[in-house]
Amino acid sequence: MIRKLWILFIVLTVGLSTMMIHIPAGGQTGTTSITVTKYASDGTTILDQVTKTVAELESELPVQGDGITRYYHQGPTFDLGNLWDPGEAVNIDSRDMGRPKGTAIRDLCELVGGASAGDVIGAKASDNFIKLFDYEDVYSPEPEQGELVICWYNADFGGYVPGFSEGMRLVFFAETTNGDGKYVFGNWDMHETLAESRWHYYYDGTYWPSSSGLSVKYIDRINIYSSDEAPQSGSSASLDATANVILPIVGIELDLTSVDYGNLMPGQNSVIKKVVIDNTGTLGCDVTLEIQGDDDTAQSFYEQSLFVDGTQYDIDDVIASITVDNSQSVDTQLRLPLSWDQGGEQKAKFIFWAEAQ
Repeated sequence: MIRKLWILFIVLTVGLSTMMIHIPAGGQTGTTSITVTKYASDGTTILDQVTKTVAELESELPVQGDGITRYYHQGPTFDLGNLWDPGEAVNIDSRDMGRPKGTAIRDLCELVGGASAGDVIGAKASDNFIKLFDYEDVYSPEPEQGELVICWYNADFGGYVPGFSEGMRLVFFAETTNGDGKYVFGNWDMHETLAESRWHYYYDGTYWPSSSGLSVKYIDRINIYSSDEAPQSGSSASLDATANVILPIVGIELDLTSVDYGNLMPGQNSVIKKVVIDNTGTLGCDVTLEIQGDDDTAQSFYEQSLFVDGTQYDIDDVIASITVDNSQSVDTQLRLPLSWDQGGEQKAKFIFWAEAQ
């Protein structure tokens, strides 16, 4: 098959920063196993993958926490004069994470060969909500942050999952205490230990820092987005050859070179943007669409949000079947999930592939 591609550059500005609270799907229950996957630099090739039950995590890997020590995150202060609350005194008790035990994300990563400097590590829930963390925050956390732990037991909230119904849950096991002697990963700790792109906000017209938004519930996946190249199989050799072969042509053209979906908030839909695809070849063709996000966040954004002719994006779907000398239009729209919490411009290339019918 002969393929020809045209690239459509997409720029989207979303009018928010990292902000929304994770609202799980109805009927969500505690997760009882976790799959750890290490991806190559192409973002799709799986270099290694393993799944562990809670029983295996507890018996095979170091256990973090003693089921006695209580940990806290922090909610919004709702006080513009004390936005970050360095004293960790405001809205702490409402973010009481109980007395948990669990497994460090670092130890989970080592099950699939570990992560390296520059890698990004994602903690992903069963409803696909995800929070991303940089390598150093997982492998060399500062005391104010503490170990990132996937908790599968909580002495205060039901024991083991699924009795611990919000587990497995990510909790920062801070090693420092506030003035009341409580182990708190507070908003100021988040400010001082994490990159700005990893901060979480609660939004109600004002962006309120809230470290509790990083405590993802119902985790069943840990993903390492590594810089390792995908392995190449076999060996090769080459020689030069020449031939003049005339083949039927598969080709397409688009009526656009870029499109801007505008400003969106979580839960909103964009206007419909129509793309006309012309068959410029001498064969009928089937057209598919591939998204290449500028980064992992953009990739996840478009994979969750893009709808083509009313159907959610799937890289394997044929979006148009076009006969010779004809064209076909497709409607594209973004439907931003309510749970989306990454702000700023989300950029990607839309690559339309044409394949002979």
